[in-house]
Amino acid sequence: MKKRIKPLLITLIVLFAVFMSVKYLLDLVFADACGNQISKSVPSPGGDKVAYVFLRDCGATTNYSPQLSILAKDEDLENESGNTFIADKSFSIEWLNERTLKVTYNKSSKTYEMDTSVNGVKIKYIGE
Repeated sequence: MKKRIKPLLITLIVLFAVFMSVKYLLDLVFADACGNQISKSVPSPGGDKVAYVFLRDCGATTNYSPQLSILAKDEDLENESGNTFIADKSFSIEWLNERTLKVTYNKSSKTYEMDTSVNGVKIKYIGE
């Protein structure tokens, strides 16, 4: 019985190592398949936050999507999805005050993320 467990354990360890290696290589090759193109960066009235409106494009098999991220003034927009609002149609933003941002979007938009508070900022959505 013990003679069967050792080869099985070695096989499982090798398969796990191969799986992790392939996953790492695929992540490395396809890491930059998506990209963000900043359309607008709007600092808050006090300058502590920045609202980034950008288009995220992940290649020929997907449509671009307009997205919104709210970050601290010293943070850069990374190559990742928006942290506040993601839709399939363009939208506009306006700071109402230091802690409130208004997002005006088309009611017929398909929304994928619609957070009401991010990084200490309240988001008000207006569908038109």
